[in-house]
Amino acid sequence: MLSPDSGPASNDPWSPYGIRTSLDRSAFLVDLMTAAEKAGLAVEQLHTEYGHDQLEMSLAPASAVETADAVILARIVIGRAAARHGMKISFSPVPFAGAAGNGAHVHLSLADAGGPLFSGGDGPYGIRPRGGAAIAGVLDTMPDLIGVYAGSALSAQRLKPGNWAGAAACWGLENREAAVRFIAATPGNPHGANAELKLVDPSANPYLAAAAFLGSALRGIDRQLTLPPEIPEDPRRSEATPPPLPTDQRSAIEALERSTTAAELLTPPIIEGLAAVRRHELTTYGDRPPAETTQALRLAWSC
Repeated sequence: MLSPDSGPASNDPWSPYGIRTSLDRSAFLVDLMTAAEKAGLAVEQLHTEYGHDQLEMSLAPASAVETADAVILARIVIGRAAARHGMKISFSPVPFAGAAGNGAHVHLSLADAGGPLFSGGDGPYGIRPRGGAAIAGVLDTMPDLIGVYAGSALSAQRLKPGNWAGAAACWGLENREAAVRFIAATPGNPHGANAELKLVDPSANPYLAAAAFLGSALRGIDRQLTLPPEIPEDPRRSEATPPPLPTDQRSAIEALERSTTAAELLTPPIIEGLAAVRRHELTTYGDRPPAETTQALRLAWSC
């Protein structure tokens, strides 16, 4: 949430995930939820987040295209509701230099004729072999697809260890530092196991991010890849060091352009167009200091 001049929305004390910060903004939140319902958006959660003036909205599960449609609609609804309350909204990966970033986490659940792939099996946390292959496929293609998931001029400022941004190419149960956070099934939700791709940020095209995520998982299944060992803790403290990801924008663009896998999943024309946009960003903003870049792009992804 931003002020009308695109600065911080408030200087009030902020309690991450706290009820007081929600109650203080109840008029806006109620208006937002009412507008979302009228627009047909299925919202599962809306709550205050870690960063100052930061909110998180979780959308209900749907197909890949329906989910991407919902993301676009949600941004419009959120922006219009904020305007009615004298605010602006930033969907920038990093609205303010040195402050908390914004994620656009994507959750994936898969099933076949035998049931869910992420539960009911003999693997870790009940993961079935095809579910493990899906996670392995996502990790296998990840270095090539950073430019799709988090390839903007600001993405690298968010994609750092300690930011809960999934900066490490590994998976782990409820591991917010892992690029793939695994959420296991529970007795109350036996079919609810899913894999969350944490490194995606709001600068990503939601249609391309969903296609890359799903396509990578299916590629892993087709190739019968083996689930890598879990990294259950902060990767910086793990004995098994995950491979590094190309987090600076130039490296991400180059990895995307030379990747035959990215072209296979998304087609060469789409890769060419996406890389051209990212190179324009790099040329325009690559040499600017973080404070200047975050200010220039604060509203770049807002509606």
